[in-house]
Amino acid sequence: MTGTDLPRPLPIRPRPRTAETTASYLRRLAHANHLRPKVLDRYLRGGQPDGPIRLDWFAALAGRHPNDLAKALAEHRSEHLPGPMPDSSGESLRQRQARIALFTAIRRDATNNPALSLRFLAERHGVHRRTVRTALRTPTPPPRKPTARRGSRLDRHQAIIDTMLTEPPPGHQRTTIQQVHDHLTNTLQLNVSFSAVSAYVRSRRKHLDQIGKPGRHPSAR
Repeated sequence: MTGTDLPRPLPIRPRPRTAETTASYLRRLAHANHLRPKVLDRYLRGGQPDGPIRLDWFAALAGRHPNDLAKALAEHRSEHLPGPMPDSSGESLRQRQARIALFTAIRRDATNNPALSLRFLAERHGVHRRTVRTALRTPTPPPRKPTARRGSRLDRHQAIIDTMLTEPPPGHQRTTIQQVHDHLTNTLQLNVSFSAVSAYVRSRRKHLDQIGKPGRHPSAR
């Protein structure tokens, strides 16, 4: 078996327990298949006592996807927990780091065994072949495209809402969210919730204030 070949799954493959340590699951997997844990541990470290355990080999022996195994094992679970807020592209720092690690693994496999096909690399890493091509072209993943803002069903009535906000009814300092909601539901016969109108009015008030038009107090109802 070469350095990039994955071992065949063992006959008996117990499920990992949530937050179980790597050492604990390795022992259970070894005992279930009548293997000595030290022998299995040495094998997964590539014969190097102090080397890292190959998670892809471990997952192959356990008959599981590397990501699924990593999510279960305690040492790796933090890598799959919610991380920092996403940037403008919708990608968090942790997601970015995961993509870099993926590109590194693809390039390593291709370097160690140039005979591996794009299809084989794509199946091994669970990605599309164009991702493999990109990884072989550059070690750094290109930034994701910014996430497009989802439109609101109220966008078509933006001009009416803006007019109400910038031109309050006679005798009022500002138009309330309740007044906007009543106009949309009673006059325009729209089936829209108060919360949706509230969120939209607050965003329009903020925009109007930024461009110098009197959108007024965002908490007004």
